Amino acid sequence: MTHARRASKEGAAIVESCLAIIMLCLILFGLLQVSYLIMARDVISFSAFASARALAVGMSEEFVERVAHVTTIPTAGPPFNSGNMLDDSMSTDGTVGQMWDRSVASSPGSSQYWYEDLMIQYYLGADDESMLDGLLNYFYWVTEETEVSVESSEAGSERAEVTVRQSVPMAYPFADVFFSSSDRALIIANGESGGYTYDEVPVYDLEQNTYLENHSALYLTEE
Repeated sequence: MTHARRASKEGAAIVESCLAIIMLCLILFGLLQVSYLIMARDVISFSAFASARALAVGMSEEFVERVAHVTTIPTAGPPFNSGNMLDDSMSTDGTVGQMWDRSVASSPGSSQYWYEDLMIQYYLGADDESMLDGLLNYFYWVTEETEVSVESSEAGSERAEVTVRQSVPMAYPFADVFFSSSDRALIIANGESGGYTYDEVPVYDLEQNTYLENHSALYLTEE
């Protein structure tokens, strides 16, 4: 009888511990997801400002769109077949832990950082738009649901106004628990040598509108 009671108490303690761990994981990943959304909101806000500034100094609408994409790299996900300078430290193969180990293996910056630092200037200055995907491309730019979209006023307008939008994927564990009623989109969950694994996740729509006085007409002349 004593042994049975002891086993019953131990079983109850295990069940209670599992429930407590699940709740703690929900809270932890919920906080991580909210923190990511706050970061994404700030990124989209900065992107709108940088794009409006590019338009205000006389840049073309195509260049403004490139600026919006470059400034939203932090919310673009892992690199997607960008050029031929990708090495093992930028690979998306393997488990999450292996990807993390590769990302922190080099110092002071990862290979992805140095690659982006080099290629952004070529991305902004490329003459042929078909070259862009080969220079910089990311998993969240591949599908229309999560790609960055830009609307801008015409060059020469009194106000340089830009709106940047992105449906930010919420791919953290247990995201469905908090955002079950959100719109959903297919994203590439993992890149493998034989293809890509897709996953359907909730997305959170972010939009930022910014306008500046357009002074480009004061110092730019048409030829």
